[in-house]
Amino acid sequence: MAGETVLIIEDRREHIVFLANQVLKPNGYQVMTAMDGQRGLKRILSDKPDLVILDLNMPKMDGLEILTALRERQVNIPVILMTFYGSEQVAQQAIKLGAAAYVVKPFTAAEMLKAIQKALAGRQPAPPPAPEAEDTIPLTRQVERWVRDMNILNRVGKALVGHLDMGRVCSRAVEAAIYVTRADHVFLFLADGEGTNLRLYATRGPDDRHVRILDQAIDDDLAMQVLRSGKAMMLSRSQTDPVLTDIAGEILGPPMAVPLRWQNKTWGVLVAARHAGEPAFAEADLAWLTGLAEYVAIAVRNAQVCQQRTQPAPAPCPDEATIKLWLQEVEQVVGQLQAVTTALQELAAQIAASKAKG
Repeated sequence: MAGETVLIIEDRREHIVFLANQVLKPNGYQVMTAMDGQRGLKRILSDKPDLVILDLNMPKMDGLEILTALRERQVNIPVILMTFYGSEQVAQQAIKLGAAAYVVKPFTAAEMLKAIQKALAGRQPAPPPAPEAEDTIPLTRQVERWVRDMNILNRVGKALVGHLDMGRVCSRAVEAAIYVTRADHVFLFLADGEGTNLRLYATRGPDDRHVRILDQAIDDDLAMQVLRSGKAMMLSRSQTDPVLTDIAGEILGPPMAVPLRWQNKTWGVLVAARHAGEPAFAEADLAWLTGLAEYVAIAVRNAQVCQQRTQPAPAPCPDEATIKLWLQEVEQVVGQLQAVTTALQELAAQIAASKAKG
C-alpha cells in the first residue's frame, strides 16, 4: 500500500535526492527529511511518520543512538538502517534495538523498495525499554561511538585485504574513505612501478552512483607532495586544489591526503574533499583516513602481486618468507587497532562506573 509518509534521516543531500526521486515518490510515498540525527529524532517524535529510513553514520546523533532513544520511549515506528559494507555486525546490533531491516550501501532502488515494503508489512509492537542506564552521559556515548567506528574500520580493513582484484579493492577503499571522513569526493591515486608518478585510479563524487575506475595519469601537486614525503597533509581553510576541482566539476573545500604506505614504500595516495563552504576536516578525520590507508596499502600491494602472477610473463612469485612477513604486517595493523579499541572500552567502563558512584 502506497501513500505512507517516510522520513529520511541522512546528511548527504545526494542520497536524499536518490531515495526521494528514485524510490519513494515514484511509488506513491510521501517524503519528509532531516539532515542530522537530533533533528531526525525530533521529527519522528513530533510528526510520527509511517516509516523511517536512517543512516548509521551522522552528525550529532548516529543511527544507533536514535534507535536507542526510540526504544527508551517505546516508539512503534519501523526503521530501516542504511549502513556500509563491513559494518553489517553493527547493523545486527540495530536489529536488536528494534530496526525492521538494514540495507548496505551502495544499494539499488529495487533493493530499498523491497526493504520498505517488507518493513511496512511487518510492523510490530515496540520492544521493551533497553536495560541500560537512562542517564548515559554524552562522553560515554562518544567513547562508545569511537569504539564502534574503530571496530567498523577494523572489519572494513580486513575485508579490503581479502580482495585480490584491483578494481574491487579501489572501489571499496573509496567507499570506505567517504564513510569514515564524511567526504563528498574521494580520489585514489596509485604510484607507478618506479614510485615517482601517480595515476588517478578511482574516484567518486556526490553525483556518482558508483565508484568510477579511471586509471588516468594526473599531475596533482598535493598528491605528489604526499607521494614524495610519505606523510599526510591537510590544506588550510583558505587553500584548495585546482586539479581536483577540475576533476570534480565543482569548487571544493580544502582537501586532505594520506599516503598508502607499507614496508617503507608509498604505493599510492588517498585524497578526500568536501564541498566548498562545508565544515573543514578536523584532525580526527585525518586520523581515520590514515588508519584506513594502512589497510588500503596492503590490499593494493596484494592485488598488484595477484595481477603480476596472472600476466603472461609473471614476475617471480613471493617466497614463503615474504608472504610470512606480509601476514605479520597485517596482524600488526589489526593488533594496533584492537589495542586502541580495548583502551576505549576500558575508558567507557571507567566513565560509567564513576557516574554510578556519583
